[in-house]
Amino acid sequence: MKSNSGSMMKKISAFVNLQSGSVPADGGGALARVLADLGYAANITAFEEGDVPASIQRAIDQSPDYLVAWGGDGTINSALTAAGTEGPAVLALPGGTMNLLHQRLHPGHTRWDDILVSALEAPAAVPWAAGDIGGQRFYVAAMVGRLTTLSESREYLRKGALLEAIRAAASNAAFDMQTRLQFRSHIGDRTLGTEATAGAIVLAGERRPRFDVAAIDPRTQLDLLNVGLQSLLNGWRDSDDVTVETAHEVTVEDLNGDPIPATIDGEPCELPSISEFRVVPNAVNVLRAKPVT
Repeated sequence: MKSNSGSMMKKISAFVNLQSGSVPADGGGALARVLADLGYAANITAFEEGDVPASIQRAIDQSPDYLVAWGGDGTINSALTAAGTEGPAVLALPGGTMNLLHQRLHPGHTRWDDILVSALEAPAAVPWAAGDIGGQRFYVAAMVGRLTTLSESREYLRKGALLEAIRAAASNAAFDMQTRLQFRSHIGDRTLGTEATAGAIVLAGERRPRFDVAAIDPRTQLDLLNVGLQSLLNGWRDSDDVTVETAHEVTVEDLNGDPIPATIDGEPCELPSISEFRVVPNAVNVLRAKPVT
C-alpha cells in the first residue's frame, strides 16, 4: 500500500466492537496495521463490554477528523447518530452478520480492509440521509408489525438450515392476522392511507432521499406465511401482497392502540402505538469506498 502523504494531518479515532459477529479477536491490531500502511495514526478503542453509545461518544469527544467504526448494524447506527452533522465524518466497516448499513454505504464491497483502503486513499466526506422516529435514527429501514420479529428464522438461514427456518417461521407469533396497522404516507399536500398487517419504511435515493413505504397485507394466514418466507429468502418486494408508495413523512398507527413491534436497521425494538417517521436529508457526514466498476 502507498502511504498517503497528507494523511498525517488528519486525526482519526477508531471504535472496534469485538463483540460484533465477524470482527476478529485481534481487530484493534489488524485495523492499526492497515491504517499505518496508509500513513495514518489512530487512537483505537477495542470495545469488549459496557455501553456502546457512551464509548463511541468518548471517541468523538477526542475531536477527530474521521471516526472509523467497525461493527454490526447496531454499532454503526450508534456511531452515525452520535456523530451527526457536527461531529467527524464516519467510515463504517462491516463487522456484523447482516451488515445492512454497509451494503447501502459501500455497495459491491464486502471486505472491511478493502473498504478502509478505498475510502482513505483519497477521503471525501459526503452528507448522508437518515430516517427519524421521535429522535431515533435509522439509515436503511424500519420494519413494523409482528412479521418483523422473525429473528430466530433468520439465524437458522444464516447457518444454512432452511427446514429449521421454515419450522420456526410457521410457529412464530408473527403470523397474527389480528394486528392491523394504519399507514398514512404524506406526499406533498396529499396523504395516502393504507391498512395492513405489517410494513417497511425504507430509505431510498441519495441526491433526493425519500421513503419507499411497503404495506404488507396478505388475505389469509397461508398468504402471510408466504410473505414471511419471501421476506426471509428474497426480500419483501417480491411478494404479490405488498404495495409500495413513496413519501417523505409517514405515520404508522396500531388500530388497537397497542405498541408496535419493529426492527430498525436490523435491531428489534418497540414503538409507540402512533409513530411518526420523517426523512432527514443531511443527517451525518460519511466516508465511502469508491464505487465498484
